[in-house]
Amino acid sequence: MTPRHLLVLTLWAGCLYPSGGKGTPEAVSQLRVQCRASRYPVAVDCSWTWSPASNTTGPTSFIATYRLGVAAPGDSRPCLQPAPDAQRCSIPDVRLFSMVPHVLNVTMLRPGGAACRLLPFVPEHLIKPDPPAGVRMSHVSGQRLQLQVQWQPPRSWPFPEVFSLKYWIRYKRHGATRFRQVGPIEDTTFTLRAVRPHSRYLIQVAAQDLTDYGDPSDWSSPAATSMALGK
Repeated sequence: MTPRHLLVLTLWAGCLYPSGGKGTPEAVSQLRVQCRASRYPVAVDCSWTWSPASNTTGPTSFIATYRLGVAAPGDSRPCLQPAPDAQRCSIPDVRLFSMVPHVLNVTMLRPGGAACRLLPFVPEHLIKPDPPAGVRMSHVSGQRLQLQVQWQPPRSWPFPEVFSLKYWIRYKRHGATRFRQVGPIEDTTFTLRAVRPHSRYLIQVAAQDLTDYGDPSDWSSPAATSMALGK
């Protein structure tokens, strides 16, 4: 058994069965961990933040590992960090549709002690695509009061032809206070009909997993008509 393997086992044991010498409640509460699957099914990306105490000095590093389940012993694998002091990591080989949750262990090492945080998760529940890309509008030829909206799947979504997305569109006239929303639709194009003449429009698009896992993306950057319709 390598020294690193032994260290990882010790960290898991300390986090699962804490003793008086394994971190303090204050230190644990400072460590906040979150994960997101915007690149599903290729990877789950995790990040964490912590608020150092005013008397904290010296370097701080993190060890991030994960495994399937916590009750039964199992091999821990590294959540890939770009550097030991990085506050993010990626899990590249998640098990899809597992009935047993994955568990991420982030351990903070600093002078004077350590603190850890466990985060159980199901990859499908973490799905949140990035916003759709390349949203643009154009006038429909021969139809003075129609707009065609086009966009692309998020660039970070690796297999849109297999893991399909659905989309919502929201739009409003320039100067209006409220958006109108349509969807979901599965195409990457939509025709906005019966728009008001001599008006400019602003449109945004959001994406979500077709089977309703996880959450919708944030809205895309707005696209706007370059000139008033009907002119």
